Amino acid sequence: MSRSSRLLVAVLLIPLLPGEGAGQLLFDWPIRALPQPEAVLTGAAATFWNPGSLSRSVGTRQEVWIAHVDGPDATGIRGLAAAGALDLPLGLRGAVGYWHLGIPDIPRTTDSPRPEPGDLQVTEDVGVVALARDLLAPAGLGGSLYFVRGEAAGVVRTRVLGDVGFHLHPALPLRPRFGLSLRGLGGDPTLLGGMEITLPSLVDSRVPLRLGYGMQTRRDSRSPVQRLSVRASWEDVFHVGIATTRFGAQDGWVPLWMVGTNIGRYSFSVLRESLANGFGAVHYFRLAVGF
Repeated sequence: MSRSSRLLVAVLLIPLLPGEGAGQLLFDWPIRALPQPEAVLTGAAATFWNPGSLSRSVGTRQEVWIAHVDGPDATGIRGLAAAGALDLPLGLRGAVGYWHLGIPDIPRTTDSPRPEPGDLQVTEDVGVVALARDLLAPAGLGGSLYFVRGEAAGVVRTRVLGDVGFHLHPALPLRPRFGLSLRGLGGDPTLLGGMEITLPSLVDSRVPLRLGYGMQTRRDSRSPVQRLSVRASWEDVFHVGIATTRFGAQDGWVPLWMVGTNIGRYSFSVLRESLANGFGAVHYFRLAVGF
């Protein structure tokens, strides 16, 4: 990307640093590798979205998860995310997660916010610890803490935020999942909700087809972010998925797609998501290892 484009992104991100009255993250970037609504994601990736989904009874196994984030050229954003979920005493499920996002080596100019020699750095580092527990029904309840550090043009700020979440996966026709999560407690919280079902005619087939709907909103949102998703799997070996997301009334619906495979205890996937406002697309490359 051009020097002026990177500098513009840096200037726009400075006001988003997590300050005393802020609850948002610097980038507020989605960390995901599957197309369904975030509130019903399972696996170690749920550490970043809904701690209730870490529960054993809703299908999350013990695993280690790592993803590379390749942002669009128009932003220069690159990153890495990792998470792990494992069983703990007293029937608890624990998880830890970390992500780093940044725009490296932005050249300073006379118009830079801080025109000293050298390059500007725009980075975000977030550490997460989470706990979840099975409930009497096939459901999970969990909570997590986020430790956020943001830096833009030499300005560094930190923040501690909290999440609580619930996931229900009852043994009913259509194999439904329901998820609800309240993220960013201690700042400006975001409410996430979602559901996913399996079509009746394909429940017992080799290619189950899953339909999902989710939304997220916060107090100052004019309209909620909405997601519609379709996923298909062949004998739980090959996976494909598509979705479309509506970020706001002015942005319309933008697409994403995913392909993946399971080989023994290893799982690989690639997800491509278009961004609103014509910024391009972000790619996620994920590897998970179960144990």
